[in-house]
Amino acid sequence: MPEFKYFVLLANMRTGSNLFEQNIRLYERFSCHGELFNPHFIGYPAVEEAFEVTLTDRETKPQKLINRMVAREPGLPGFRLFSDHDPRVLAHVLADPTCAKIILTRNPLESYVSHAIARETDQWKLTDVAKRKTAQARFDFLAFKSYLTRLQTWLTDIKRGLQTSGQTAFYLGYDDLNDPEVFNGLARFLGSDETLRELSTKIVRQNPEALRDKVENYDQMIDQVRQIDLLATEAVPVLEPVRNPGSKNFVAGTAVPVLFMATERGSHPAVTQWLSTHNGAPLAQDMNQKALGDWLAAHPTRRSFTVVDHPLDRAYAAFYDHIFHCGDGLFPWIRTALENHYSVALPPKEACRDPNRAALENAGYGAAQHGAAFVGFLRFLKGNLQGQTRARVDQSWASQNAILQGYARLAILDLVLRRETLAEELARIETDLGLDHRPLDDTIPANVFTLADIYSDQMEKLCRDAYARDYAMLGFGDWG
Repeated sequence: MPEFKYFVLLANMRTGSNLFEQNIRLYERFSCHGELFNPHFIGYPAVEEAFEVTLTDRETKPQKLINRMVAREPGLPGFRLFSDHDPRVLAHVLADPTCAKIILTRNPLESYVSHAIARETDQWKLTDVAKRKTAQARFDFLAFKSYLTRLQTWLTDIKRGLQTSGQTAFYLGYDDLNDPEVFNGLARFLGSDETLRELSTKIVRQNPEALRDKVENYDQMIDQVRQIDLLATEAVPVLEPVRNPGSKNFVAGTAVPVLFMATERGSHPAVTQWLSTHNGAPLAQDMNQKALGDWLAAHPTRRSFTVVDHPLDRAYAAFYDHIFHCGDGLFPWIRTALENHYSVALPPKEACRDPNRAALENAGYGAAQHGAAFVGFLRFLKGNLQGQTRARVDQSWASQNAILQGYARLAILDLVLRRETLAEELARIETDLGLDHRPLDDTIPANVFTLADIYSDQMEKLCRDAYARDYAMLGFGDWG
């Protein structure tokens, strides 16, 4: 663990951050300087300068304030940082291994209600019970959902920042703030052997009542909160490995400003042919990232697009071209693995090099057997896309959602086109760019067995399981 130079408390309003600051100051080695990056003040209300750094200085160079604090404060100084404070500071502290991260959270419903009462009473900190003001809050469901979404996004960003930089944080809950043993553990995390027997009682809890007594429309609140999926049980998990950007799959015009960001090299050859008829010269293909950058710079006004297929069409094409058909595109190792470990019964390779439907059916391999083999492949795909097989996730069957996310790191798509409306959409691009109309010859290759020959509800279900993100993010319905 690196030696810490300062600490930050990552918290929010009404989570107990004032009590945290009061307690951490009880240790000789630690100091805390409030909300140094509050948009309206520096450290504390009505203060506009700290460590000879003004609000204007802080706006220009926020890191200057941290550097001054570290240079001038003995021991280990720190400050409180909330989700509505300067995002540049959050990025800085998350990337700085010499900054100790302390994360303080509280039940978000309690925080929300506490904040609503504080706004009503204008009492934000209580040190004398005799001066306590009371009020009931009225729960606003939409406002709470918005608050919860912002909070979850902020905490997710923090978690990812720590994960990607290989750091850890010390976590505190609201109920930990009165526990001296927890604070002594925090002191050890920060590098001090000092211990306390008790914590300060100067700050007291403002609203100790139960939620029922603090919320005017309590029953309505409970009914509405039940509608929120706090555990994200309906969210589609992202388990597929991150895809590389893949600029080598792109096809670009050299005479026309059109970029076709194909999901797989060579996919939709009719689109490449359509672009070629407009270009009248060799197309730019097999580009590395520098070549793509040069093309983008040379064509500031352009149209970039991709073509997405229904996940079941895509899976079947991958199965037919790389597993069933034993031509140049065969993946022999994966074919063998499917036969040995996934109960995929396929004809001998010799019969699949130039497959003939009648000959296959005479040998006992008809549409039913082909459908069963494809079902086995779909079962394999689910595990493969989740990283549960030894086989690579090939570009031909990788989810289109993952592919397009990878592409977004290189260039932003103008359009996502679909096979069923492809001709009309390409005609619209021609109109937008003032190009003459060129017909699209999108002839579907003749396979010995088509998807229509073998389609079943079981295939649809297996495909939805394997490509849940594609169905959800790209809006596909059932193939049938």
